Amino acid sequence: MPANGERLSAVARQRRLREARSASSTPRASTPDATSQQVQPESVTIEQKPQAVGDGEADEQPLAVSNQFSTLVEASTVHFSSSREIENINERSVKVRLSRGQKCAILGTCCLWVKEGVVSVYGAILQASTATFRIYSPANYALPTIEALTSNAEFELDSLGGGVQNLPYRGVRDVWPSTGAGNLKLSFHILGHSIEQDAKALRRPKELNTDAWKTVLSQFPSPASTTSRSSSSPRIVVCGRRSSGVSTLVRHLSNRLLTQQGSKGLVSLVDLDSSMPEFTPPGTISMLHIQEPVLGPPFTHLVLSKHKHVRVFRMHFLGEIDPTDLSDWHLERVNDLLALERRIRAQKDNMPVIIVVPKWLENIEQQTASLIWKMMQPTDIVCMDTRQSSPHLQPWKTLAETDGCRIHQIPAQTFDRIPPLREHELYMQSYFHMSESSSNQSYWVDTPVLALDPVNLNYGKKIPDIGGVLLLGGNVALEDTRDALEEGIAAILLVRQQHIEEDPASLDKGFDIGMDGRESTEDNGWRVSRTEEQVPRLLQSHRSHDAFPYSEKQSYCIGLGMVTGLNVVKRQISLVTPLPSQALLKRPKGCQLALVVQRATSDARFTSHWARREMRSTRGRSQDP
Repeated sequence: MPANGERLSAVARQRRLREARSASSTPRASTPDATSQQVQPESVTIEQKPQAVGDGEADEQPLAVSNQFSTLVEASTVHFSSSREIENINERSVKVRLSRGQKCAILGTCCLWVKEGVVSVYGAILQASTATFRIYSPANYALPTIEALTSNAEFELDSLGGGVQNLPYRGVRDVWPSTGAGNLKLSFHILGHSIEQDAKALRRPKELNTDAWKTVLSQFPSPASTTSRSSSSPRIVVCGRRSSGVSTLVRHLSNRLLTQQGSKGLVSLVDLDSSMPEFTPPGTISMLHIQEPVLGPPFTHLVLSKHKHVRVFRMHFLGEIDPTDLSDWHLERVNDLLALERRIRAQKDNMPVIIVVPKWLENIEQQTASLIWKMMQPTDIVCMDTRQSSPHLQPWKTLAETDGCRIHQIPAQTFDRIPPLREHELYMQSYFHMSESSSNQSYWVDTPVLALDPVNLNYGKKIPDIGGVLLLGGNVALEDTRDALEEGIAAILLVRQQHIEEDPASLDKGFDIGMDGRESTEDNGWRVSRTEEQVPRLLQSHRSHDAFPYSEKQSYCIGLGMVTGLNVVKRQISLVTPLPSQALLKRPKGCQLALVVQRATSDARFTSHWARREMRSTRGRSQDP
């Protein structure tokens, strides 16, 4: 029978098995030439040796097994047949069986259901249950592997839609499985473990290998494993340079701490990295709770106002921060999130905390560092730098040694080589294309952003929607406000109006903590100046970059929007935003909106260039015959 995807006869399978055993005793051939687009098939069947330990012992050392999935590299071009390790359930689902220490790598999007045994993926330890988990594995990021931790493990992979594969412009093309190869109804491919890198084929995916982290990860017990209620959960500060694996480590830590707690676990995350945050759009810092493992890069799990498994308590917009321009208002918002985490921690018994410390906090004064340290109260610091005098540990090292805080230094790892601008555009595009279903589960729409219907917000009426517009960075003249606004990326702030007494619990229902009801009568040096179009531009009476017109107690960010137009006659600003329109138009009593526009950086971040490319690429496809 043909071997191109049909089931082999018993005689053919036995012949293939004999050939594989014979081939395994001879030296491997050299790497195929770069002109070859496929890996030559080998046998996928391996005899399983009996295990001396039971299935429940998941922390045994992995066995030294040969790679039974090497043939499955070819799965991207053929419809693979049934075998001992892998079996097609239907056109959209696959069943995989592994033995302890064996792995398989995933390319694409799928739902994982563990049916038997225990597996590890992205740091999460997943036991057999009825729960399913979404895996997002694009080719421009290192591919996660699913590893069996028990003598036998069986799981099912089901195709997953959601729309993320259909974004009209991705910054890096061809990141998902080719729709022209193999089973067209599968949204994922199963690749071989330990894919050999070909120097002439640099686009070949590589494995997300985090074996070097296992020793560090094993040192953080879960609340469920503590022997008494007085035992404290880990409070872990993570630091390191950009592209050193910090984001990947944060996911592994949170996934491990979550799955150690069982089905009702929680992990608190204070993400102070405004450059590339884990769950919120670029330019923001946040405090949130994670309730389920996240199995994919950040752009696949950005969060709007509500989400099924991530609960955002508060988010602030800082924009792009130059360490030399670090201001009091930046630090005030950092302190606000840390104080909020402490208040919530007092109500949640023994919950682990992860705090991501960015590079722009490394050069703060020692007095300021001491205040932040007292609010963080970390038990451990994990630094992605092994240098003894690492700048990323400044100014925390002395404080840690004084308080008995453990310091773990592990080597930086570069998993993904994506230019910062393209990665930033990927985050932005994913965020603006997101929407939420009735079950608070995110999905993506493939309509170009500039073709979406905008929300029209009034700025000139007696009770306007928008009470102020602030342009960050640079000195834009009042008459140039309109040019700076149009097609700009704006943070949308919910701001409490002056002289309004309101119960904090009645504020934004999408977020869980309201703003402080106290009002400040102190003149902060800001005034509203009307442009020729009557736009309420916020200007300072005395120039100082250390000030912000709204207190961190009186405002917070609810999301981002793109300004698509300004109607002078109707006094309206049009915004395209993934936020539901009612979040902007039906605000709590006594609250207005403010727009904060970040000046484009020198490398063109915080611009809408990618959105214009979406429109051009869409028009080009529509003209094809």
